[in-house]
Amino acid sequence: MRIWRFTCFSLLFGFFLSSVPELTGSAELKIAVEFGTTIRINTSAGKNPQCKVCIRPNTQQLCQSSVVLRSDTLLDFSCSQPENVFTVQIIRDNVIYNIEPKEHKALQKFNRTFIWNLKPPATKSLHLNFSSTGLRQIQPTDSCPDVYMLAVENVSIGRFCQNGTIRQVDVRNAGKLSLEVSGGRALDKKFIGVSLGRLINSLANFHVVLPEKSSTQDFFAPNAFPENAETMWYFTVPQTYYTDVHILSYTVPTCLQPENIPTMKYTWQGKEPLVKLMNVSQPSVEPGNFNLSIKNCKMSGPQPPSQGLMVHFQISAIKRSKGQCEGDLPEKQVLQIHVKKKDPKSACVLKLDSVIMDTITIASGNHFVLNSFDCNKDEVELTVSQTIECKEWRDCASTSFPLTFNYEQQCIPGVLKTIIWLLHGPQNSAVGLQSPAGDLRYCPPEDKCNSIILLNVSHVNSGITLGQFCPKGTIQKIQIRESKIAITASVTSFSDRNLATKPVLTYSFTQDISEHYIFTVAPKMDNPTVLATPAWPSGMKASSTVSWIVNLEPQFKSNLKFRNVSQPKCKEVHTNIAVQTIRSQTTLYSTKKDEKMKDLLVPESFYLNMTNCKSPTGAFRAMMEITLQNSTSKLLGIILSIVGVVLVIVTAVGIWFVLRKKKRNKAPPVSVYNPSEHAFLPGLHGIPKAQEEEEDPHTYVYIDETLVYSHLLKDDAEKEEYKEATTDESDPPLSAPALPVRNGENLVTKSNALFDNELCGYVQGQSTTSGSPKTSEEEGNYETRLCV
Repeated sequence: MRIWRFTCFSLLFGFFLSSVPELTGSAELKIAVEFGTTIRINTSAGKNPQCKVCIRPNTQQLCQSSVVLRSDTLLDFSCSQPENVFTVQIIRDNVIYNIEPKEHKALQKFNRTFIWNLKPPATKSLHLNFSSTGLRQIQPTDSCPDVYMLAVENVSIGRFCQNGTIRQVDVRNAGKLSLEVSGGRALDKKFIGVSLGRLINSLANFHVVLPEKSSTQDFFAPNAFPENAETMWYFTVPQTYYTDVHILSYTVPTCLQPENIPTMKYTWQGKEPLVKLMNVSQPSVEPGNFNLSIKNCKMSGPQPPSQGLMVHFQISAIKRSKGQCEGDLPEKQVLQIHVKKKDPKSACVLKLDSVIMDTITIASGNHFVLNSFDCNKDEVELTVSQTIECKEWRDCASTSFPLTFNYEQQCIPGVLKTIIWLLHGPQNSAVGLQSPAGDLRYCPPEDKCNSIILLNVSHVNSGITLGQFCPKGTIQKIQIRESKIAITASVTSFSDRNLATKPVLTYSFTQDISEHYIFTVAPKMDNPTVLATPAWPSGMKASSTVSWIVNLEPQFKSNLKFRNVSQPKCKEVHTNIAVQTIRSQTTLYSTKKDEKMKDLLVPESFYLNMTNCKSPTGAFRAMMEITLQNSTSKLLGIILSIVGVVLVIVTAVGIWFVLRKKKRNKAPPVSVYNPSEHAFLPGLHGIPKAQEEEEDPHTYVYIDETLVYSHLLKDDAEKEEYKEATTDESDPPLSAPALPVRNGENLVTKSNALFDNELCGYVQGQSTTSGSPKTSEEEGNYETRLCV
């Protein structure tokens, strides 16, 4: 118990001693004061005033709460730790030369402020060089171990710490530079160069050298900024570095003339000054050295400190890779190129004519300067819009034109993702679209195109989308009863700009068509063809019509399946869906009100027509699928017909050969004497005359083979039968004409073995007797086979 009481008493006594400021002891200091220097020792605000500082010039001691020393002095303090009570100011007046701070070791335990009063000549200004220290500006409420403070004409220019980017400060007229050093901390004796320079108009000029690394520096306008006063900053920016200016906070006073409201004025070498209000975006990503000035206006009256001019801004410097594109888009193409950052938060910066934007639009006929900084190719997307207009029919009627985009400005950064063609045709015209690289495939929004390009067709005026289409399909042609449409080609998986130079589609303007939309389709056997009403999955426009012309090969038939049909309620005439064959003009299907759609088997090419009602309640939409099948019955009929024709031809040829062979066997060969030793055909040259016969008294226009060669037949029965078949019984018999014989040669029958080596011919005609012509019944054809 006694031990506990003793411990408590000791603690209370210790606390009491600590609460009584050094009244029980004293301290003695000997202070050395340089010529031109003044030392002030003052009691800190809020400290115990019972601790005094005493001067003993002789034997008499003078004690007070503060002293001013101009020469060497011996000081006594009435407390043992005066550094906790007093602060020290070391002042040097009329400084116009270099500053070399000097430490007073006797005062090192005190919080010290070194003050240099600056007073240049009236026609000069002072340049304070802080290259050895470097200063960085801090807010009035911030602090650091060694704080520099600068004031000009009793106006605080700012508070600064060491190791910053401010290398020099120019001041006009009288000013004051001070350095605060905390007690117990040794003075950092850094040299400050002072020199005289030309007179400046601003209150102070700050020369800032930005480091060769990414950095951000804070700067503040002077506190209690005087009227019409100006402060300037000169920024030196390293090569390949670009600066951004951001205003973090500001206040502006009420000016006597509102048009003179304080602004930020920027000046780059070789450029016109750029003036910006405080409430707008400041310059960003600017290369090169520049100046910044802030000037206060003449205020309408006394302003509270909180409503005076105050600006807190940042300067950021970043090393960037730069790309530049400068040029003109051809005016005749009516082009617009939109350059857009994919991610607004990326480090990529786009500038058009010194203005930073996330999306930049370049139009035809305008000169542009586009700069890009730290932009990878994939970070920027290009959207190209081209207007194609044809006002007169004579310029575009019945002619197909390719849709291409000639990418002439190769320096524009980014990946070409979208091309938009705006087609404007003559009034009351229709637009036809075809794919030169193959047919198109309808691609519903829920499906994937699986191609490098996706086409979207829409109306310009209403914005209604007709549909999406991919290459390699079955749609051969699209016709739209509209003179203004938009075609959007979206690139899905490539970055090759050269594709834009190839025709994506061909377009043509024609006279008005009967339907609002006409699709020409040629289904294929490998995959089903999917079709949908315009604007799927939205409904068709009221009173609009659409027609599909489905062309099939003769050997195919199609299965038409209605996958999804939505029928609206109509006030008057109901919607209609009709299927009609093209060749036979047979209507296979026509819907009725509230009738459920059924699949159809269509045997040939057909029309599929749909019409929406005038005032629908709900959406009229339909999706169909066409699948081809082999038409086996037709194919079998064609094959059997071909086989029948072939059999008929083969049979006829066989019969002809048989009859020909039989005729050869019945007609033995005959030799004819050839006086000219040349082969001849009787039917072509006639029978030669004998030399002694001047003239044949008979004219033979018809020679019956049975009469001429009947004596050569071996069988009399055959002869009679053959004669009866070729002559009329009422006709008198005709004698065969005498054949000429030369050199004892007879006209004899040759063997059948020699027949093939002889020259044979036929003579056909009519025979009459001189002086007694026969009647028409008696006339007949002759056919004579003569061989040599």
